[in-house]
Amino acid sequence: MAQDRLHEFLISESFKCCRPAVARFEHPWIAPMPLSEGGAALLRARGVDVSPTIDPARDATKKAPASTAHHGPLDVFNTGDYSLGLFHHDASEAAIELLRYPEFVEACSGALLNLLDNARSDGFVRRVELVTKSHEDEPSKPVIAQFALRCAQAHGAGAAEWVRRNDVYARCGRFLEFIETQYAGMHGLIRAHSALQTGFDNDLLTVALPDNTVEDPGVNAFMVLEYESMVSLARMLGKDHEAPRWAAKAARLKRLMNELMWWETPTGEGFYVALTWKHGVAQLASEIVSDHAGNLISPLCTWVSLLPLYAGVPDEDRARKVVKLLTRESAFWGPYGVRTLPADSVYFNQAPRSLIFDFKVMKRSAVSNWQGPVWILSNYYLAAGLARYGREDLARELTRRTVELCERGLREHGSLHECFDDAGRGLWPSAGGFVSWNVLVLTMRRLWGG
Repeated sequence: MAQDRLHEFLISESFKCCRPAVARFEHPWIAPMPLSEGGAALLRARGVDVSPTIDPARDATKKAPASTAHHGPLDVFNTGDYSLGLFHHDASEAAIELLRYPEFVEACSGALLNLLDNARSDGFVRRVELVTKSHEDEPSKPVIAQFALRCAQAHGAGAAEWVRRNDVYARCGRFLEFIETQYAGMHGLIRAHSALQTGFDNDLLTVALPDNTVEDPGVNAFMVLEYESMVSLARMLGKDHEAPRWAAKAARLKRLMNELMWWETPTGEGFYVALTWKHGVAQLASEIVSDHAGNLISPLCTWVSLLPLYAGVPDEDRARKVVKLLTRESAFWGPYGVRTLPADSVYFNQAPRSLIFDFKVMKRSAVSNWQGPVWILSNYYLAAGLARYGREDLARELTRRTVELCERGLREHGSLHECFDDAGRGLWPSAGGFVSWNVLVLTMRRLWGG
């Protein structure tokens, strides 16, 4: 019964996250949280009927935004109300589960098309789009081709026609070429634009370092999956002659990650490091994002260091060493899933939020914390990675812990949060209400629930 309640809750809440076509968005789309009163006021001002989907109890602003004589309701995004935000990563990963249901195909596919429609002519897809404007000129991480492939597959026999009609393959190709052109690192890997662009706002591998300087294992793992998705899209369209080019890019990037990013510990554990290029250094180790104590190099290791497991980057031997680190209880393997920073790290914390300096606006701002809390998203990625390498037993155990976490949150609070601590307490938002990729607990339960 608890499982049925979890399913019913997440699907019904996801319906409240669906939005109609409006203003800059020509297609229905999906936001990461139910519609607030503030967001509803903005939509009503544009003639959109929101009565079936509004959820005033989850209003992040606690009141409708102020009106002005000339422009109507103010945008509520900067108040912390994200119910009118189209986030590329949230929409893409929530779609892993939601595209299984015919009633969500239009909104998930529309989210992708809205992102592509509002892209720049050079292929630049922004990571956050709003109804009336772009939120910032910062790129999406490499998940767009994966998102496109998921949407296409959800169209069944009409997949190829949907891709052709919407020019999806070509537009995804332009996005990847933009990433290659603008973010090619000096080691041949892909640089992250910023910690925020990675999707993991204060991850230690990228946070507080200058923008566009870190070759990050997570970004490169997702880029491998992008190339592999382009292989599938090319074949779907009968462009078999183009598939080998994308496959070769994926193979090359995997090889470079294993040759340049791999780090093995004396205890037989292993992970992938982040790199920053430095002029004239004598050894690659000097370019690892590290804690430096004298002449000793101590690479920083976060859950992102394990993400290549999800993309199939390590060989069997390396995968075994990643799994050994992942499942060590004094490090990542917590009572409710994967800690985003190992508990034995001096930087480990499970605070609800974290302050970072935002170079775009030249001030500090609060962001989501990925320095220890448990997230459903990271649990899903690493459960999938475990299963990929034949460790379904560990994927099942991680699934059990994740389901227990969500059922507890629903039982005690009537809603879910975006992240949790080792005691199972929801951390943020303080009132709950986060939906988004939390639906992946349903995917986990279906695939590895036992």
